[in-house]
Amino acid sequence: MGYTKEEKAMIWLDGLALDYAKKAQLLHAFRDPYEIVARFSERESEIGGITGEKMLHAMRASLEGGGAAALLESYRAAGVSCVTCFSELYPEALRAADNPPFVLYCRGNTRLLRERKFAIVGSRRTPPQIAERAKRIAEGLSGPFAIVTGHADGGDTAAISGALESGRLICVLAFGFAHVAQAENAALLEKISERGLLVTEYVPAQPAQRYTFPARNRIIAGLAEGVLVVSGGERSGTRITARHAYDLGRDVFAFPYAIGDPAGAGCNKLIKDYAKLTENLVDITSVFGINLTEKEAAPLTGAEKRVYDCLGAEPVHTSRIAAQAGMKEAELSPVLIMLAMKKRAVSCGGNRWARI
Repeated sequence: MGYTKEEKAMIWLDGLALDYAKKAQLLHAFRDPYEIVARFSERESEIGGITGEKMLHAMRASLEGGGAAALLESYRAAGVSCVTCFSELYPEALRAADNPPFVLYCRGNTRLLRERKFAIVGSRRTPPQIAERAKRIAEGLSGPFAIVTGHADGGDTAAISGALESGRLICVLAFGFAHVAQAENAALLEKISERGLLVTEYVPAQPAQRYTFPARNRIIAGLAEGVLVVSGGERSGTRITARHAYDLGRDVFAFPYAIGDPAGAGCNKLIKDYAKLTENLVDITSVFGINLTEKEAAPLTGAEKRVYDCLGAEPVHTSRIAAQAGMKEAELSPVLIMLAMKKRAVSCGGNRWARI
C-alpha cells in the first residue's frame, strides 16, 4: 500500500506518545503533517512549546532513526495497513464523530470502509433466542451494508456470525494489533481479518484499557448510518454506542424486551427515549428505503406448528411445552430439533426453548 508524504507524516505523528489534543494542536499550527517533519529543525521551539521538552527530544530521535519509514516497515511486517484522515479510503461519516481518529490501523479488506455501513451491537449477556434473531438480521443486512460491530461474546458475536460468510463485516477493536493473539476470541478475529476487516484507532502496541472500550464505541457509531442494539442492561456499553449515534443524527434501533428482563432493560429505555422498536429486518430496511425482505421461512408440519405456537420470546421449559402441545416429552424432542434446524426455535439451556 503506497502512502503520500502527508499520509506518512500523519502515521509518524500518530505513533508518538502524545495525547489527541496535542496532536490536533500541532496539526493546527502547521499547514499539514508533512510540514511538521519538513520544518522540524527550524520550528523546534514552537513544537516543543506544544509537546514539552521530553517529547521534543523523542520526536527528534524518531526522525533521526528513520521516522515514518521505520514505523511503516514495522507495520507492514505485522500485516497492518494504515488509512489516515488524508486518505481517500477514510470514511467521511467518521469525520463527524467526537475526536475522529487521525489514523485507522487495519487488517483485511480496507475497501469496506467506503461501503454503506450499519452497526449491530449487544452485551455479553445476550439471550440465545435474541442472539439468533440478531444473527439473522446481520445476515440479511450484509447485502446492502457492511456490518460494523465490536468483538465481545454475545450480541457482537451474533452479528459477526451473521455477516462473516458474506465478508461484508467490519470489527472495531479496543486495542492494538499486537494484542490480537491474546484476545479471548483470537481465532475468530483471525477469520475476520481474512474475510472482512479488523480496524482500530490504536497503534499496535496499545493494550486494552477500561477507557478504550467506550472510546471504541464512538467509532462504531461514527462509521455507521444506523445502529441496532440487540441487548444491554441499564448501564451497558451498548447504550454509549447508541447515544453517540443519536448525537450524530444516525438512526437508532433496538429490540424490545419483557418488562423487568435485565438483559434488555437498556433496550427498553432506548425505545422509550429515541430508538425505533425493531422486531425484524424490514423494520430497519424500510427506514433506509431498501426493498429487502427476510428469506421465506421453511414450512412447518402439523406437529411443528403445534409446538411452535406454544413458544414465545421468553424461554419455556420442555415439560410445559409438551403439556400445552399435548405431547409426551420424548415426542417433543425431535420436533424441537427440526424447529431449530428451520431457524424457528432455539435452545436456551436448562431444557428451555424460545421462539426466534
